[in-house]
Amino acid sequence: MEKPSAVDFLTLFLANPATTIPKGAQWAVMFDNLPSILATITQAYAQEPNSSKWKTEAAASAITNETFQTKKGCMFCQAIGLPGDGMEAVVEGNIKSNNFLRSYVGAGRSDLQIMRMTFLDTNVSFADSFLRGWSLATATYGLLARDDVTYRTNLTCFKYTTSPEGLVPLMTMTFHNICCISVSEEEYQYTPPSSPVLREARFVYTDYSIDTITDNRLISTTSATKL
Repeated sequence: MEKPSAVDFLTLFLANPATTIPKGAQWAVMFDNLPSILATITQAYAQEPNSSKWKTEAAASAITNETFQTKKGCMFCQAIGLPGDGMEAVVEGNIKSNNFLRSYVGAGRSDLQIMRMTFLDTNVSFADSFLRGWSLATATYGLLARDDVTYRTNLTCFKYTTSPEGLVPLMTMTFHNICCISVSEEEYQYTPPSSPVLREARFVYTDYSIDTITDNRLISTTSATKL
């Protein structure tokens, strides 16, 4: 192996399209077919003590249409926390004495983390008109596999970077069978606001998948580079 140098790091690594550092956060998220959940939200409202006073269907229909949700992704979403993954490891062994080393053994895969997303609150609130009802539907019908109601969907997060040809997709991370479980509170006060109101929602899902190859033109560029 040749002795590495700072010049190699700059010219062969950072100058390579695939191993250069991304310029800021460039991403988008997209839910699959949010309007399909509206019927289940309406059914969940029917079981509330004052069911006749829950009236968010018209507003939810207006902000879950194609313009705000699929053409450019979910335009209300301002932040997303992509979960990590791993496994648990514990030390086992019968002897714990002197300098004897006990071995680590696997204790199973770590639980899937709850995913957090932050949404911009506009005049027609996505959090109150849709996400609040969605979390209520999840609580009403439980986290079970059901065929009679629809309150789960898929969510895809796209990560991009810039290139001479424009935006290049670096990764797509898809969360399968996702559903909303909570929406953060909001405080009203008379202090003049200094920034837009953001609302956090939390989601659970059954599993996820990652694609870092499809449509990534930087892969072929890197494969052709000789170090």
